[in-house]
Amino acid sequence: MKSPCPFCNGNIDHATFLESIRFRAIYNIAPILAGHSLVIPKRHVQSVMDLSEDELAEMFIFCRRVSSLLQRAYGHKAFDWTLQDGEPAGQTVQHLHIHVIPRQYGDLPNPGDWYPKLMGIEESEVIDSGVRAKLSPSRLARAVENLRNMANEQHS
Repeated sequence: MKSPCPFCNGNIDHATFLESIRFRAIYNIAPILAGHSLVIPKRHVQSVMDLSEDELAEMFIFCRRVSSLLQRAYGHKAFDWTLQDGEPAGQTVQHLHIHVIPRQYGDLPNPGDWYPKLMGIEESEVIDSGVRAKLSPSRLARAVENLRNMANEQHS
């Protein structure tokens, strides 16, 4: 029987471009901006409060590694990280995840415009819903393959 959790049901391997022992980075299927990715624990946890101190430290170190890779891949010098922890905070997928969004000047009309897009305030876009336009399988595969190759080159 498959898990109802979209991050635990085994359907994210195709979107995974970087892994550590406890975490993985996946390309967001419906990115707000090019490079928008998610960092998720491999084990099912809902909240940052469910992580051990070691896991929490590893998650942030891994997020930094993912951010660095995305900055190189997309030629950006800035990024946003966001984490909604709990339904009242806007968490719609009950598996802990951090959004990593590479940024550059002029990518949105105002620098803070990513947050309303993330929270679904503009154009009824909810980050983890089927409402926002999804990448085609071929575009997703190309983005993931490029990031995998860059990550492998870094470790060669």
